Amino acid sequence: MTEARALEGLDTEPAALDAVEPAESLEANTPGSVLRQAREARGQSVADVVQVIRFSARQIEALERDDYASLPGSTAVRGLVRNYAKFLRLDAAPLLAQLDPAVPVSEADVRPPTNMGEAEHPNFVEQIPPKLIAVGVLLVMLALTAYWYLTLPGNEGVTLRLLGTDSAVGVAPPSLPAAPAPAPAPVVAPATVPENPPESSAAVSGAPSSGGLRVEFDDRSWIEIRDATQKIVYVGEYPAGTRQNVDGKAPFQVWIGKASGVRLYLGERSIDLKPHTREEVARFSLE
Repeated sequence: MTEARALEGLDTEPAALDAVEPAESLEANTPGSVLRQAREARGQSVADVVQVIRFSARQIEALERDDYASLPGSTAVRGLVRNYAKFLRLDAAPLLAQLDPAVPVSEADVRPPTNMGEAEHPNFVEQIPPKLIAVGVLLVMLALTAYWYLTLPGNEGVTLRLLGTDSAVGVAPPSLPAAPAPAPAPVVAPATVPENPPESSAAVSGAPSSGGLRVEFDDRSWIEIRDATQKIVYVGEYPAGTRQNVDGKAPFQVWIGKASGVRLYLGERSIDLKPHTREEVARFSLE
């Protein structure tokens, strides 16, 4: 009886083992279990995998349990399996093939465009090349800068050389030759005359034999001559070498600042200035 039971036990034990082995082998061939076993064989932890493939530890643990529902979509599951297999140096193709029944790939929803009309033509501004626009803006800025510079005070006479000729900017050429500037009025220096010059009581008399009153300067001197109407007929400061005929109605009132440098003639007769000179200033009446 005892031997029969032992033999019966031996007959039933292999059958139980056969029933368990397919379930274990089926579990060992899932993508998650294959990845987990390969990781453990390499002696690496989940934290080591996280540092490389940049997925969270929770997602890696869910994949090793084949808990695809905890993972965000089929695309994320396939990306995680591909990166995990690459990290463990495994072929990802068989593992991805096993995912098709459990995690099917959703087909992309491709729809034709609703607007099938003609393409809109770009406007005129959009057709201009950007480089051409930049060049135009630069030219405008240069023109404004030149205008601003030329309109500054003091730049009216700026001359530009154009086509080999000089043209003045902002200065119109005169249509007629400019009239010569008037000669400067002789400088009157009354300071050379003393405040109270001696006045000769004797008048130089005598009619001229020919001609009128003539003044010659041997040195720079100042002179003033008035006629009988008290009109100034000759006045100013003149350099050496000046000769002047004086017209007027006698008698003449004569003032000479530097008498030694002046010669006075009435007709052909020379007038002696020394008797009427004091401190180089001569003052007298000439009839």
